[in-house]
Amino acid sequence: MIRVVHTADNHLDPKFSFLGAKRFERRQDFFNSFRRVVEFALERKAHIFLVSGDLFDSVNPRNPIRTQVIRLFRRLSSEGIRVFMIAGNHDMPRSLEEGMSPLQEIEAAGYARFFSKTSEVEVEHLNIEGLDVAVTGLSYDHTAGQDENPLKKNNVKLPDEGDVAIAMLHYNFSGISVPPSWRAPRVSWEDFPENYRYVALGHVHTSMTLPLRGKTLVAYPGSTERRSFQEEGDEAKGFLYVELGHDSLPRAEFVPVPTRPMKTVKVTLGEETEDPLREIVSRLPGPNQDLLLRLVVDGTLPLNKVSRYNRAALLRELEERFFAATIDDIDLKCTMQKIVSMGNEVKSPIEAFEEAVRELLSKADDEEREVFNLALEIGRKVLEESGAW
Repeated sequence: MIRVVHTADNHLDPKFSFLGAKRFERRQDFFNSFRRVVEFALERKAHIFLVSGDLFDSVNPRNPIRTQVIRLFRRLSSEGIRVFMIAGNHDMPRSLEEGMSPLQEIEAAGYARFFSKTSEVEVEHLNIEGLDVAVTGLSYDHTAGQDENPLKKNNVKLPDEGDVAIAMLHYNFSGISVPPSWRAPRVSWEDFPENYRYVALGHVHTSMTLPLRGKTLVAYPGSTERRSFQEEGDEAKGFLYVELGHDSLPRAEFVPVPTRPMKTVKVTLGEETEDPLREIVSRLPGPNQDLLLRLVVDGTLPLNKVSRYNRAALLRELEERFFAATIDDIDLKCTMQKIVSMGNEVKSPIEAFEEAVRELLSKADDEEREVFNLALEIGRKVLEESGAW
């Protein structure tokens, strides 16, 4: 039986600049998850280790992570485990200006085979337990259109070679529903000859295996860490351990890895909210220094209560409670109180608005004054755009 470890979308060395100093610890999360994949392959004495794209989060990862990855692959190579890689949409250059993929450096070190071509199939044959195993791969083609079949675009046909064939691609698969942000070129069942026992895909961050067609198994291992809150709903992250034979049906087992928890909390404020900060804090989960929190604040606040929504103070509160936190309050709106004209004096909507805000400004402290000045600027612009005078 051929033992295969299949991973993808590890996204090592993500930027995460918004996390400040915490970005270094968060980057370590991604490396720790990938290291666990390698350790599993060593424990199970795998024959083949597959990386189906986006090992790195960009084409220019920092030198420390490059060195760490080469050391891990050296461990695999020293135990006779063959490593095969393809580049995904993140670690495959879009142009000559972006230089070469960082995967080429790993191949140059002699510890892995990198299938770097995007429009021509590369094949390597291995003899494993008396079987001729053909591993084929294509890296991500940035010139292929979304939902276009990149194999048909480049007139590529996967070779019908070996007793057991494995294909590596970093694309979507026809029939699988993905979020709009993960749209990409698509391949389909008809692209794979019958001798292919395993199609090792990457790009989709949720682990899934498709129902067998004959003796062919198509699978995504999913990512090994949550790169964004879009993946919050995934119960676990990990990789696939696969066993292949010539006559037997392929079998894949999902193996989870430890990951940092994520949680989104949504709070809707209303015009009756007296203390927005206290209301939001009361809805937060208990302190958890491991948790990545996203706070979504929406609803409406009257203009005279906007100053009580102190974003900086709220962020300080979150940072004390959690590993890191972000605030999404783009949908929090401000409503104006109805302005009534006095006597025979009739003001234009813009004049009435400015007068009301300036009255509030005259009673505001320094921190509130900053908020009202911003409200004045934005409010005037909105009224002008809507045709007010």
